[in-house]
Amino acid sequence: MHEASPMTGPLTALQRASSVGARLFAGKGYAATTTRELSSALGVTNGTLYHHFSTKEALLLQICNESLDRITAAASVAVAGAGGGGRKVEALIRAHVLTMLGDQDLHKTMLTELRSLTGEHLEAVTGRRDAYSRLVRDTLAGAQTEGAIRDDLDAHTLTLLLLNMLNWTIFWFDPAGRLTAEELAAAIATTFLDGSAPR
Repeated sequence: MHEASPMTGPLTALQRASSVGARLFAGKGYAATTTRELSSALGVTNGTLYHHFSTKEALLLQICNESLDRITAAASVAVAGAGGGGRKVEALIRAHVLTMLGDQDLHKTMLTELRSLTGEHLEAVTGRRDAYSRLVRDTLAGAQTEGAIRDDLDAHTLTLLLLNMLNWTIFWFDPAGRLTAEELAAAIATTFLDGSAPR
């Protein structure tokens, strides 16, 4: 008799495993989470889990890739559909914040546990991360060329400042708090664009 696996259904096996794995990794940490805990949380045997992921690191790789792919896709679409330089920056900020805060466990795991990847896995994920950083940098450089933001700081430095501002919200944003994700995105966009206004 085949096992009735909760890893099938409305969510694909990979999506469900990513969601559960991200929740455990974000809460306990990657190193402290065992494959037995992952299997138990998914309601499957270790054998079923290993059918989809040969190692625990393979699951972490899936989570990191999914996180970066989601943010990159959302930001790319937002920037392509925006107007001038300043509006492109605002659109990117909104897309990043809303995507990230839409699944805090997934993106928190990517930010905090990427360092646990090894070899080709680490290389693949850092490649995705660097590609997203280039998208941000190119968007800011375009805004500088149009005179929408200051150019006395290079685009690389502005990229680091913006990504630090965006990514750290994952650690303190409370969905039940005073600000909604939309309001927070607007506040960050205003703060960044005011601070980076042409001198």
